Amino acid sequence: MTSNGSSSLTPIIHEDDFLPRVHQECQEFFGVLSALRGGQGGMLGRPYYFTLLQAAEKLESFLDDHGARTNLRLLYFAELVACVRNFSLAGFQLYHVLDRYSDYLGGERDTKRRDFEKGATATLTYFAEAITRFYTALLAEADKLAISVNPSTPDMEKWRVKVTPRLPYTIVGEEVDDESERIVAIAQAYRRVVKSFKTHRFHRKLKAASLSEIIPSKLNETLLAELESQLHNIQSEYDTHVRGGTTEKNNGWMITLRGLTAIPMHLFDMLRWLVHFYERHENQIRKSDVKSRVSELVDDINLIASITDFGLGFISRFLTEGNEVAERILTMYVEPIIYELPLPQPQGFHARPATYISLIVQEHGTDAFLLIDGKKYNCRSVLELLEAGGALADQGARTVKIEGDRRTLDDLKILADHNYCEDQDIPKDLNYLRILRNM
Repeated sequence: MTSNGSSSLTPIIHEDDFLPRVHQECQEFFGVLSALRGGQGGMLGRPYYFTLLQAAEKLESFLDDHGARTNLRLLYFAELVACVRNFSLAGFQLYHVLDRYSDYLGGERDTKRRDFEKGATATLTYFAEAITRFYTALLAEADKLAISVNPSTPDMEKWRVKVTPRLPYTIVGEEVDDESERIVAIAQAYRRVVKSFKTHRFHRKLKAASLSEIIPSKLNETLLAELESQLHNIQSEYDTHVRGGTTEKNNGWMITLRGLTAIPMHLFDMLRWLVHFYERHENQIRKSDVKSRVSELVDDINLIASITDFGLGFISRFLTEGNEVAERILTMYVEPIIYELPLPQPQGFHARPATYISLIVQEHGTDAFLLIDGKKYNCRSVLELLEAGGALADQGARTVKIEGDRRTLDDLKILADHNYCEDQDIPKDLNYLRILRNM
């Protein structure tokens, strides 16, 4: 070992002296990877991916500590180890959802669950195939570096897919301070995540012939981490203030909302590592021979499908259902009041003011109704608002009573005070209407 002189106090180790250390450090990693031989990836479950993740992280950390990814001789080997780590992280998150699905959303095998399990199985098969290709390339690179690989035969049985028995849920519901306020805050926070998801148009299928068309311009690691973090915060708030409380014991919608928080959260994490892999190890923004070699090992058509069709597709389905549950919960905690508001001038409830009213009600997630001669017209529905407008016109009415949550009615009053934006711009307090009307 030598020093590189006055430019640095860090000692320099020659590659030939370093390779025996790599041999010692990589045997466990190759031992775990060898379990994929013979196409057995589909038989291995979450414990396997967790073990592979730990082994990959340990070896990657060792290589990074010694600067392997800044050394041309070791660079490709180190990149392949990182690729295995990325896909093992994605596989672990997806297996976690599969293993916990019944806990999150009950044991019923509905159509959505069957579709999800089918898509997850295909995606995990692709992950195993990709990792196997990385394994083959690693063996070839190890041979090139004169690193002998002689791992012990792994114990396959401990990694096979199994159903884990669960203890009975016996926690007695406990009183929690300000539980109602916490529940409302959680439901509102969930709806904000859904709104953010839709703002980025992820609820619509991303069509791309190549990943470079959507990554990083439309989809990137930072954005996925942010959405995942928002859901994680909701889950933490729930587990601190709601889980085990009396409301959870008596209201199944709360448990459902928690499940519909956890599933997309883990799917976002899965996507984050797939996108990270593409951005860091395959994307050719910065041309390199190593990235080209990695790219040859990855089936990009299946990678695109895993990210867009499966990942974003099912996140959208779970978030849409969660949004409906959050709105149902909010409605349970609403104490309806009544405002009397003026009608839009001069034309009453035609398409534009009716649309703005509907968007405001949808934004708050609770029901609101126009009250006319003992009949309720749902303010979520533009068609019902137009029907109500006709009834009010027949009466020659100048005002109408609206029943709903105070927050919703306060925003409707602002809209009414600006003549429903018939002859005025959207007020600052209702800026969200600008976004919603264009979605």
